Amino acid sequence: MNPPHTSMVYLVGADPALGEALQALLQSVGLPTLTCPDVEAFLAVYQPDAPACLLLNAEMPGYNTLDIQQRLREQDITTPVIIVAGRADVAMAVTALRQGALDFIEKPFNEQLLLDGVHHALVVDAARRRQRAQRENLRRRFNTLTAREQDVLHWLVQGLSNREIAETLNLSRKTVEVHRAKVMRKMEANTLSQLVRMAVAIGILKLYEAEA
Repeated sequence: MNPPHTSMVYLVGADPALGEALQALLQSVGLPTLTCPDVEAFLAVYQPDAPACLLLNAEMPGYNTLDIQQRLREQDITTPVIIVAGRADVAMAVTALRQGALDFIEKPFNEQLLLDGVHHALVVDAARRRQRAQRENLRRRFNTLTAREQDVLHWLVQGLSNREIAETLNLSRKTVEVHRAKVMRKMEANTLSQLVRMAVAIGILKLYEAEA
């Protein structure tokens, strides 16, 4: 899958020579880039509405890669991060992966591997954005339900029948059927299984996790 045409690659903390080399390489395959000397510069130009990835130089003076990742999380920036690390920084890069970085590339880097990594990161970010937009849309639909309709939805996705829901909520079965029809219409669900998947997507229903 190709990255979206509107994507952006941010080069953060690269020294001038490395920054120029990376920018030339990425632009040669049609990937727009922005070079940022430090994290503050990145935050100032970051475009939250466009799929992106961040190439982060592990040797940026005065900065710790893990602290940078924490700062991005605090800013609610989920853009995939690729660490560009020298051999001496590999252990740190592995730790960064455990803290949420998508990948790390060791210098001197193979150009094709770097391009493949960037393309993958952009595709990942675009997919995350689609999923986030879908969840927000489902949440908006859920918020149109009345409190009683939300109660009915909760028990529906738990697997209760109309009769069982009526007994649980102290309603008539006919009333439950009316609420159920409204829930399906407002949530734009054609089947109960589709409604269950929606409930999982917005966190109303948790997937079963077997005990260890």
